[in-house]
Amino acid sequence: MIRGYFSTTGGRNRPYVDGVFQFPGGVTDRSLEVRLLVDTGADRTLISPRDAGQMVRRLGIDLAALPRGAPGAGVGGQADTRTIEAVLTLGNFSVRLTLPILEPPPGPLPPIPSLLGRDIISHFALFMEERTNRVLLLEPHEADPLNIPS
Repeated sequence: MIRGYFSTTGGRNRPYVDGVFQFPGGVTDRSLEVRLLVDTGADRTLISPRDAGQMVRRLGIDLAALPRGAPGAGVGGQADTRTIEAVLTLGNFSVRLTLPILEPPPGPLPPIPSLLGRDIISHFALFMEERTNRVLLLEPHEADPLNIPS
Protein backbone atom coordinates (compact mmCIF):
# COMPACT_ATOMS: atom_id res chain seq x y z
CA MET A 1 0.00 0.00 0.00
CA ILE A 2 1.23 3.44 -0.88
CA ARG A 3 0.02 6.16 1.45
CA GLY A 4 -0.45 9.67 0.22
CA TYR A 5 -1.90 12.75 1.85
CA PHE A 6 -3.93 15.87 1.22
CA SER A 7 -2.12 19.19 1.19
CA THR A 8 -3.48 22.69 0.80
CA THR A 9 -1.88 24.56 -2.08
CA GLY A 10 -3.33 27.65 -3.70
CA GLY A 11 -6.24 27.57 -1.27
CA ARG A 12 -7.32 24.07 -2.35
CA ASN A 13 -6.85 20.74 -0.63
CA ARG A 14 -5.31 18.31 -3.13
CA PRO A 15 -4.14 14.65 -3.04
CA TYR A 16 -0.41 13.93 -3.26
CA VAL A 17 1.99 11.02 -3.01
CA ASP A 18 5.76 11.21 -2.65
CA GLY A 19 7.89 9.40 -5.20
CA VAL A 20 11.51 9.00 -6.20
CA PHE A 21 12.65 9.21 -9.80
CA GLN A 22 15.96 7.58 -10.67
CA PHE A 23 17.70 8.45 -13.91
CA PRO A 24 20.04 5.69 -15.12
CA GLY A 25 23.33 6.43 -16.81
CA GLY A 26 25.16 8.57 -14.30
CA VAL A 27 28.15 7.74 -12.17
CA THR A 28 26.64 9.47 -9.14
CA ASP A 29 23.27 9.14 -7.43
CA ARG A 30 20.86 10.55 -9.95
CA SER A 31 17.65 10.37 -7.99
CA LEU A 32 15.11 13.06 -7.26
CA GLU A 33 12.38 13.00 -4.62
CA VAL A 34 9.21 14.55 -6.03
CA ARG A 35 5.82 15.39 -4.59
CA LEU A 36 3.25 14.21 -7.15
CA LEU A 37 -0.30 15.48 -7.47
CA VAL A 38 -2.61 12.49 -7.97
CA ASP A 39 -4.36 13.52 -11.19
CA THR A 40 -6.96 11.10 -12.58
CA GLY A 41 -7.42 13.48 -15.51
CA ALA A 42 -3.78 13.23 -16.61
CA ASP A 43 -3.01 10.48 -19.12
CA ARG A 44 0.62 10.32 -18.05
CA THR A 45 2.93 11.09 -15.19
CA LEU A 46 5.10 14.14 -15.79
CA ILE A 47 7.66 16.45 -14.22
CA SER A 48 6.73 20.09 -13.67
CA PRO A 49 8.96 23.02 -14.64
CA ARG A 50 9.85 23.56 -10.96
CA ASP A 51 11.02 19.97 -10.50
CA ALA A 52 12.76 20.13 -13.90
CA GLY A 53 14.79 23.01 -12.44
CA GLN A 54 15.79 20.70 -9.57
CA MET A 55 16.94 18.11 -12.11
CA VAL A 56 19.17 20.71 -13.73
CA ARG A 57 20.58 22.19 -10.50
CA ARG A 58 20.96 19.06 -8.34
CA LEU A 59 21.60 16.36 -10.93
CA GLY A 60 23.26 18.29 -13.74
CA ILE A 61 20.78 17.03 -16.34
CA ASP A 62 20.84 19.19 -19.46
CA LEU A 63 17.19 19.52 -20.52
CA ALA A 64 18.10 20.98 -23.91
CA ALA A 65 20.06 17.81 -24.73
CA LEU A 66 17.06 15.56 -24.08
CA PRO A 67 14.77 14.44 -26.92
CA ARG A 68 11.62 16.45 -27.57
CA GLY A 69 8.38 14.82 -26.48
CA ALA A 70 4.76 15.25 -27.46
CA PRO A 71 3.38 18.60 -26.27
CA GLY A 72 1.76 18.52 -22.86
CA ALA A 73 -1.82 19.75 -23.02
CA GLY A 74 -4.20 20.51 -20.20
CA VAL A 75 -6.65 23.04 -18.87
CA GLY A 76 -3.91 25.71 -18.81
CA GLY A 77 -2.99 25.24 -22.47
CA GLN A 78 -0.11 23.51 -24.19
CA ALA A 79 3.57 23.25 -23.26
CA ASP A 80 6.68 21.83 -24.90
CA THR A 81 8.19 18.74 -23.33
CA ARG A 82 11.44 16.83 -23.23
CA THR A 83 11.67 13.15 -22.32
CA ILE A 84 14.03 11.07 -20.23
CA GLU A 85 14.17 7.40 -19.27
CA ALA A 86 13.46 7.00 -15.56
CA VAL A 87 12.46 4.57 -12.85
CA LEU A 88 9.68 5.77 -10.56
CA THR A 89 9.52 4.28 -7.08
CA LEU A 90 6.44 4.65 -4.89
CA GLY A 91 6.88 2.68 -1.67
CA ASN A 92 7.74 -0.89 -2.77
CA PHE A 93 6.45 -0.37 -6.33
CA SER A 94 8.90 0.53 -9.11
CA VAL A 95 8.31 1.02 -12.81
CA ARG A 96 10.42 2.12 -15.79
CA LEU A 97 8.92 4.85 -17.93
CA THR A 98 9.69 7.43 -20.54
CA LEU A 99 9.08 10.52 -18.44
CA PRO A 100 7.81 13.76 -20.00
CA ILE A 101 9.28 16.95 -18.53
CA LEU A 102 7.47 20.24 -19.02
CA GLU A 103 10.05 22.71 -20.30
CA PRO A 104 10.48 25.66 -17.95
CA PRO A 105 9.21 28.86 -19.57
CA PRO A 106 11.29 32.05 -19.47
CA GLY A 107 10.71 34.12 -16.37
CA PRO A 108 9.10 33.05 -13.11
CA LEU A 109 8.12 29.39 -12.87
CA PRO A 110 4.38 28.70 -12.84
CA PRO A 111 3.03 26.93 -9.73
CA ILE A 112 2.33 23.73 -11.65
CA PRO A 113 2.94 20.51 -9.66
CA SER A 114 4.43 17.32 -11.03
CA LEU A 115 1.65 14.83 -11.80
CA LEU A 116 1.00 11.19 -11.07
CA GLY A 117 -1.09 10.24 -14.10
CA ARG A 118 -3.25 7.28 -15.07
CA ASP A 119 -0.28 5.50 -16.65
CA ILE A 120 0.80 4.76 -13.05
CA ILE A 121 -2.51 5.07 -11.16
CA SER A 122 -3.92 2.24 -13.33
CA HIS A 123 -1.63 -0.23 -11.51
CA PHE A 124 -3.56 0.38 -8.29
CA ALA A 125 -6.96 0.74 -6.69
CA LEU A 126 -7.11 4.43 -5.72
CA PHE A 127 -8.95 5.50 -2.58
CA MET A 128 -9.16 9.14 -1.60
CA GLU A 129 -11.06 10.37 1.41
CA GLU A 130 -10.47 14.02 2.15
CA ARG A 131 -12.48 13.96 5.39
CA THR A 132 -9.83 11.74 7.02
CA ASN A 133 -6.90 13.00 4.93
CA ARG A 134 -6.36 9.57 3.32
CA VAL A 135 -4.95 8.87 -0.11
CA LEU A 136 -4.27 5.17 -0.64
CA LEU A 137 -2.93 3.31 -3.65
CA LEU A 138 -3.65 -0.38 -3.12
CA GLU A 139 -1.91 -3.08 -5.12
CA PRO A 140 -4.21 -5.71 -6.67
CA HIS A 141 -3.46 -8.30 -3.97
CA GLU A 142 -4.55 -5.71 -1.36
CA ALA A 143 -7.64 -4.46 -3.19
CA ASP A 144 -9.09 -7.76 -4.48
CA PRO A 145 -10.00 -9.17 -1.03
CA LEU A 146 -12.11 -6.06 -0.29
CA ASN A 147 -14.97 -7.43 -2.46
CA ILE A 148 -16.24 -3.98 -3.38
CA PRO A 149 -19.45 -4.26 -5.44
CA SER A 150 -19.12 -3.19 -9.08
